[in-house]
Formats: sequence, C-alpha cells, structure tokens
Amino acid sequence: MQETWTFAEILARFGPLIIMVLSLGWSVYQFRSSARKDEFKELREEVRSEMAKQSSQLQKHIQEGASSRADIANRLSAIEGDLKHMPSADSYQRTELALVGLRGQMEVLTERLKPVAEISNRLQEFLLEEAKERRDRQ
Repeated sequence: MQETWTFAEILARFGPLIIMVLSLGWSVYQFRSSARKDEFKELREEVRSEMAKQSSQLQKHIQEGASSRADIANRLSAIEGDLKHMPSADSYQRTELALVGLRGQMEVLTERLKPVAEISNRLQEFLLEEAKERRDRQ
C-alpha cells in the first residue's frame, strides 16, 4: 500500500534540507550580487572618468569651433566689404559700351591723322634735305 504523507510530515522530513538549499542559494545570490556591485562601481568610475575626459575634449572643440567661426565671420565681412566697391552688372555693361564707343572714335581719329602724319613725314624730309644742302654750300 501506498503511504500518503501530510504536509506536516513532508515539512518535518524535508524541511531542513529545503532550508539548507534555500540558505545555500541565498548565499550564492548574495555573493554574486556583491561581486556585481563591485563591478558596477568600477564600471561607474570608468564611465565617469571617460565622460569627464570627453567633456573636456568637447569644451576644447567648442572653443576651437567658436574661434574658427569668428575667423570665418571676419573673412566674410572683408569679402562683403570688397564686393561693395566692385561695379554692378549695369555699370560694367555701361563701361563696356563706353569703351566700344571710344574704340570706334579712336579708329576714326587714326584714319583722320594719317594724312597729317604723311604731311609731317614730307615736311621732315624737306627740312632734312634743306639742312643737307646748307651744309654742302658751306
């Protein structure tokens, strides 16, 4: 026949064993959690030191960026100042048209001065011949 046990009998027979297993499990859990706490503390310290290092590098980078932006702003202001003095497209076109007109006038003047140049050349030749004749007479 099969014997049935009551809860009290099971607890009386296996209670110390259950308590011992639970105690051993609790000890292992406490040991591992304390090891994890130490690991977390070390990790936390490493993260804090790395964050401090990264923060200082970030501050340095921000300062360098600010000075770089200031340099760029100064250069841009100088370029804008130079561009204000440059002619606009309209004034450039008017200047170009005026130069074309001057070129045409210069061509006309060149054609009109050719006869004057020829007269000047003949007069110079005449004077040279006259001077040569005077030397020969003397």
